Amino acid sequence: MSGLATIGGALCMLMLAGGSALQAQTQTPAHGSESPLIITGILTAFFVLLTLFIVVVLGGDVAPLLSAFRRIYNLVSPKSTREAIPLDEDHDGIIELDNRVPPWFNYLFGGTIIFAAVYLLDYHVWGSSPLPKVEYAQELATADLSRRVRLAAEGTINEDALEALKDEASMTAGREQFVRNCVTCHAASGGGLVGPNLTDQYWIHGGGIRNVYTTIKNGVPDKGMISWKLVFTPKEIQQISSYILSLQGSNPVNGKKPEGTLYTEAAPAAKEDVKAKK
Repeated sequence: MSGLATIGGALCMLMLAGGSALQAQTQTPAHGSESPLIITGILTAFFVLLTLFIVVVLGGDVAPLLSAFRRIYNLVSPKSTREAIPLDEDHDGIIELDNRVPPWFNYLFGGTIIFAAVYLLDYHVWGSSPLPKVEYAQELATADLSRRVRLAAEGTINEDALEALKDEASMTAGREQFVRNCVTCHAASGGGLVGPNLTDQYWIHGGGIRNVYTTIKNGVPDKGMISWKLVFTPKEIQQISSYILSLQGSNPVNGKKPEGTLYTEAAPAAKEDVKAKK
């Protein structure tokens, strides 16, 4: 009975897994959703018939079934040999052997054939799983939708009247985005790697919040810096720019030499009172 209990438990687990996969498929409809339904139905019918065969025909005795499985296994399983079988060939002391292929290699090779067949049916015949190109397009659409939602939540900002943010929340958000996306070229300290040093007062494309914002937004294609306006919202670019400006004068260890020209923030123009002429 222990063998019957083991097989019965395995069948129940497989049917539960099939039911869970079917439920997930029905909750998330996609192209070719009929194929998993057909596969689940076939597998469920097979396991039900196998269970009935064991209980009704074999009377619960799984020994004959296990014995048949062992005979089939012995037929398809090649026997390995530990003894070297030399051929009558000797090439400069190198003797060719005629040993059998190890069983594990045959199993691995057979597994790749089965995987290839399942992959072909799943991706190219039934279309139940998306191809990489389709999956990439779906991820782009999801990212674009997420960005639109963030834009709607944050609103618009006046780029002509930008100011460097100083609050802790903005600094934390800007630092997180900088560490996640900018350290590859500018280092975690901002001292520069492939990209320039961001901690000194010399700037290639101008310093100050407006110039740094514009550089991040439009990128520098000639230098390999992409445009980030499709990745970040205007508010996020302002936060990153503000964090970068907060690194001024930090003088990190192993920072790159200054590049560009010395940038001095221009003083705001004085406002003149305009008297209305009568």
